[in-house]
Amino acid sequence: MMTYTQLVESFPKISSISLGSWNTFSRLKFEDGMALVRQALDLGINFFDVGYYWDKPHTEIIFGRILQVLAPPRDGYVLAEKLWLWDYPAQSFKSQLQQALIRLAVDYVDLVMVSRPTPETDFNSFCEEIVTLVDLGLTRGWGATNWEPEQIRRAQVYLGERGKAQPLLVQLQYNLARRTIVEGAEFSRLFAETGIRLCAAHTMEGGILAGHLNRDRVDPSAAAMGKVPVDRNIARDAGGVRDRIRANYPILKETASRFKATPAQIAIAAVLANKATATALIGVTRASNLEEDIGAIKLLDRGEELLAAIAPLAIDSVAHPRLFDPIKNE
Repeated sequence: MMTYTQLVESFPKISSISLGSWNTFSRLKFEDGMALVRQALDLGINFFDVGYYWDKPHTEIIFGRILQVLAPPRDGYVLAEKLWLWDYPAQSFKSQLQQALIRLAVDYVDLVMVSRPTPETDFNSFCEEIVTLVDLGLTRGWGATNWEPEQIRRAQVYLGERGKAQPLLVQLQYNLARRTIVEGAEFSRLFAETGIRLCAAHTMEGGILAGHLNRDRVDPSAAAMGKVPVDRNIARDAGGVRDRIRANYPILKETASRFKATPAQIAIAAVLANKATATALIGVTRASNLEEDIGAIKLLDRGEELLAAIAPLAIDSVAHPRLFDPIKNE
């Protein structure tokens, strides 16, 4: 039986900055998308997070074709695929993943990132269904998207007792404004006691922390009525704090100036400064942005100073995002 530590050690090391796919590759000319992925690989970024998105359903096809053309060595990148609860359990995780593999044109992914189970879900069966994907060779491991700490612990105990694959990552919304959940007592203990690592999503609040202040959410029903997002669509505003984040942007901009950095670099470095963070997920479409974001790593030499400087930007009333169902628009 492989221990949890052995499982972690056997898994490929992932880059501290990773590339997301929602509203990125679908908005690019194919050649520009290829250049972006090639540049990411050249810069040492090896972790790519993809999924079937309600408003960009061809993302996996585009990204899979990019991989086909570039043909990087399969051990040269780590591919994560989202699994949703939209049609679950009518559509099983196995069916979801098999369809995703067809769209991506790959035989397996390295991780599936699974949305948290609902209260009425048979939790043990839910976990068994996930690890079956590992047993079948469709994925090498799995992670949890927006799970609660007690759910992760429960899965670790149940699966650990059975010698089954336990979650390697938990993906949570985390940025310099949305710190209180990830850095709160429950998640802090979870990271310290179990060794599970954080995949930080929403690191720049959909670009707002990089200065794109007018971006916001367009829900499925509004999109169906013809509403178009400003520049690009972004995640829901969990806790209703986005206006306060916008209002604090001048402080962030001034802080960045003092560190001779950009606001985006400050935002990324703030996330990477947390020792629980395995990787910070970013969404970029320009080569210049990717190079800028990589520059955040140099700020970690001033980590304590940086965290003290951004402390006033943290908002206490942030919330864990609710489960999302684009079919019901809720």
